Order: sequence, then C-alpha cells, then structure tokens
Amino acid sequence: MKEQPTTVSYFAFGDSLTQGVGAARPDQHWVSQYFSHLRCSDQCTLRNFGVSGMTSSELFTLINIPSIARLIPNATHISISTGGCDFIQLYESGSITLKILFQTIRKVHSQVDQILAFIRSHAPQAIVHLLGFYIPVPAYELGEKQASWFVQSLNKNYEKVCRQYQARLVNPFDRFYRRFDYFYDEVHPNQAGHDEIAKLFIH
Repeated sequence: MKEQPTTVSYFAFGDSLTQGVGAARPDQHWVSQYFSHLRCSDQCTLRNFGVSGMTSSELFTLINIPSIARLIPNATHISISTGGCDFIQLYESGSITLKILFQTIRKVHSQVDQILAFIRSHAPQAIVHLLGFYIPVPAYELGEKQASWFVQSLNKNYEKVCRQYQARLVNPFDRFYRRFDYFYDEVHPNQAGHDEIAKLFIH
C-alpha cells in the first residue's frame, strides 16, 4: 500500500541567491525548482526569506525576530545561503588585508554556527541544507589559484559546521569552476547557473 505523501513546509533563508537574482523568472530560480521537486500536494508551502545584500549577521538577526522564530518549528525543509555578502562588502571597501580577511572568515564561521544552532534548536527534525561558495568572476582576475584555495577553504569550514548540526553542505564549487557562462553578472548565477544549483539540491 502506497504511503500518503508528507506535507512539505520549505523555508528558504538567505541573500540574493535565495531571493533569485539572475533567474529568468521568479518561478525558475533554484529555490523554486527545489520546492517543485519537494512538492507532493497542494498543502505544501514555500516561504522565501531571501533578501539581496543580507549578511550573515543580518540573517541571524532575521531568524531571531519572534514572528519568524515562531514559524521555524513548522519547517520540514530549510535552505540557507549566507556569507557571500560579508566578503563582497569587504571587497568593495577596498581595504582588504590578510588580518581583516581572516577576521571576516572567523566572523562568518561564527555566525553560521549560531544560525545552524538556532535552527536546529527550533526545528530538530527538519532537513537542512547550507549552500557553499563558488568563485565569483572578479576573483579569477585577482588570482585563480589563490581564489580556488580560499573558496575551497570556506567550503571546508562550512562542511565542518554542517556535520556538527546534521545539515548537508551543497557545494557548487566544481559546477561553477571556470563556467563564466553560468553568470548573470560578476557574482550572481544566470538561469543556467540557477539550474545547476537546483540540481545539486535535488541530487
């Protein structure tokens, strides 16, 4: 006898990647594609909390808003994209030093740890995915070898945090490596890029 499908309540938290910047249409970015894959009935719901430009500390503040925190226990699936805007802000400040760079890395790691801890405490049974990093276009010009090492180090840090909180890291590094045709602009994926991220979430 076939089991009745479980109702899915998918919460997407994050920055412009979660919001869907670069996708051809709102129903075609990776969050929507992943939800379409999960959806099993008309009772399934998607809540997209993606905000362009949101840093990891701002995301932690967002999930602590009482009206949002109260909803999190209802989630069966949660995705998170965060950290990229922290490094974009650092890059745009024009004052990158190794000291400041490593301070930012530690800050992002700490914030992501707090985000996952908060989510796990509120939704212990939810399936949680954390989106990792790919190399943005400008980083290739600054030095491909260094950029590869840096981004892969960030993903390894994310993977460690994911293991601690029983979350899954979705790592787009290999899919996006030197695939400039996947970019809408210097940072965001185009529709083809969103399709690739969706495949990583689904498979």
